[in-house]
Amino acid sequence: MPTAAEIVDLRRLLTERFPHAHSRGAVSAPRPAVPTGVPPLDALLGGGLPRGEVTELVGDGPGSGTAQVLHALIRQTALSGQFLALVDGSDSLDVERIDDETLTRLLWVRCPSAGMALKAADILLRDRNFPLVVLDLKLNPAAELRGIRASVWPRLDRLREHQGTTLLVITPQPLVSGVAVRIRLSRQLDLSMTREDAGKILWQLHFNLERQGTSQTSPFTKQVA
Repeated sequence: MPTAAEIVDLRRLLTERFPHAHSRGAVSAPRPAVPTGVPPLDALLGGGLPRGEVTELVGDGPGSGTAQVLHALIRQTALSGQFLALVDGSDSLDVERIDDETLTRLLWVRCPSAGMALKAADILLRDRNFPLVVLDLKLNPAAELRGIRASVWPRLDRLREHQGTTLLVITPQPLVSGVAVRIRLSRQLDLSMTREDAGKILWQLHFNLERQGTSQTSPFTKQVA
């Protein structure tokens, strides 16, 4: 067994031979991101949703702003020439707020329950034709969400990892175990604003970054308005 002095000498030798590998100031490569079209959120995440990862967006109560984020993401995805698959757990998407051209880039799966939505997400995550999938459970009843088995999230994560899909899950409270990124909308919107003020509404949103990394890293909190 090597002595303590030998271990110290080995560490010194490795540091001298490979200085960049041991430099705390080394600059890592930018992480690929999927822009959301929400300036405060993209700024917080360094460009957008982490590509090929699972992100959970938590919106507490009515008027939290998750619908505005979803609409912005749908528009942004269409503008970039990509397709988005939306699994709508409570059939609540207001398509009247989306223009026809944008709708051609959207697969809208309308579900009557959280259970059906999870089954639909399972199928879509097996399909390489949709690099971005959104699972919206924001308005599903609490009883349905409590009934979700713990094994569901690891299974969806494995499918996501295998296909390289970016998955966004929208929830009313933290729900997704082992999530790479969790963001919470931290302030209620001014509902007196009209639909014509969509851009202003996006700038009203306040986000807390509650977790960033992988399932092995410790969560931390960061706030942006």
